[in-house]
Amino acid sequence: MGHFAVYAFISGLVLLASYIVYKWLLSAENQPGFNRIILLTIYVLSFAVFPLTEVISSADPYVAPDIALGEISAAITGNTANGSAASSFVVCLLWIYLTGMIATALWTVAVAIRIHRIIASGERHELEDCILVTVSRPGIAPFSYGRYVVMSIGEDPEGARMILCHERAHIACLHFADLLLAQVVCILLWYNPAAWLMLSELKSVHEYQADSHVLAGGVNCRQYQLLLIKKTVGVRFPSLANSLNHSKLKKRITMMQNQKTSSVRRTHALAIVPAIAFTLAMVNIPSVTNAFGHVADTSLDFMTAEIDSKVTNSQPSTQMPEQASSPAVDKKAECTPDKLPQFIGGEMELMRYLMDNVKYPAEAEKAGAQGRVVVHFTVQADGSISDVSVPDPIHPALDAEAIRVVKSMNGRWNAGESDGKKISCSYALPFSFKLKKDKKTK
Repeated sequence: MGHFAVYAFISGLVLLASYIVYKWLLSAENQPGFNRIILLTIYVLSFAVFPLTEVISSADPYVAPDIALGEISAAITGNTANGSAASSFVVCLLWIYLTGMIATALWTVAVAIRIHRIIASGERHELEDCILVTVSRPGIAPFSYGRYVVMSIGEDPEGARMILCHERAHIACLHFADLLLAQVVCILLWYNPAAWLMLSELKSVHEYQADSHVLAGGVNCRQYQLLLIKKTVGVRFPSLANSLNHSKLKKRITMMQNQKTSSVRRTHALAIVPAIAFTLAMVNIPSVTNAFGHVADTSLDFMTAEIDSKVTNSQPSTQMPEQASSPAVDKKAECTPDKLPQFIGGEMELMRYLMDNVKYPAEAEKAGAQGRVVVHFTVQADGSISDVSVPDPIHPALDAEAIRVVKSMNGRWNAGESDGKKISCSYALPFSFKLKKDKKTK
């Protein structure tokens, strides 16, 4: 779920940046066909550029630059109360996101059911390119849904002809497919205003296209505008259907009277490219990438939250040396220490030590093996290291290299403390082995 949430969020950022450019430079132009293509292209680009980002599946803030054939990075496992709280916060956000998606999907289904009921209650007339449904509910504004055109029985013949011409244009242009795509995006990005604004913009473009189609068919412009004014009242469907009374009437009438935009002005659409590039550059800032990595490593569980789908980082168990053999105090021995074990010199010194000592095994590189190895060990009260193990092996060579480096740290740690006394404390250190794309074995 974490990976999907990161994918959706980055796609939403690209969608937002592209929409801002479109609204600024293109939305007022009288070129509905071209604008529709641009809007659909924005949707495609927003969800296709994610592979261009360097967001990784784990938090890897430091990279060893002096390794020619592979990238090795390591981060300290968050075994503190603050890390646990941060993980809980991410899990909470993921649940909120998932709940919002489900609620938006249910709302969409409810709208679809309502439309189907209206269609089922009317009288159907098979036409050459559509199915006309006449209903006896005067409060319903004319709309098209798939191949169905719905209007009230009491429409006068001239008005009905213009309405039918308008809705047939929607069907011929496959506008319903656009709305389905836009609604799916709204479900995925329900929290992003750009998703809903894009849907509204797309429906407006649809109306501009249908209006121009009606006028091109020889309909009197003034009569058609009066029809639109009469149809400004009535039930509108916020999604899935193209309603005749959708969008601001004044803007539609103005668009009918404006001259077609010069083709030269279409080059403004190229401004979307640098907007997307800027967004991706912001996403690839190391601190942002690291944050996304933590979110990507978070999975939802009905009982517990896991950080990394393969490794659960529990609170470190603590045992006083003199109490290790006493079963009566085992529960107390598992409490969180007041001070966690620390590499001598701090985290930066640990990172420097790892970058100087970790080597990408030639065997693993040749096999194209990569992944995240989490080494569990115990830092004793005297700073020595014992009980080194890899609970979830990835590759023999990678596992062995991570264990070798951890064992080489013997005596380089300050022990954890509880009530001012040094204690033995378990610790977990993840190593992320990642081959460069151009060096990865096929």
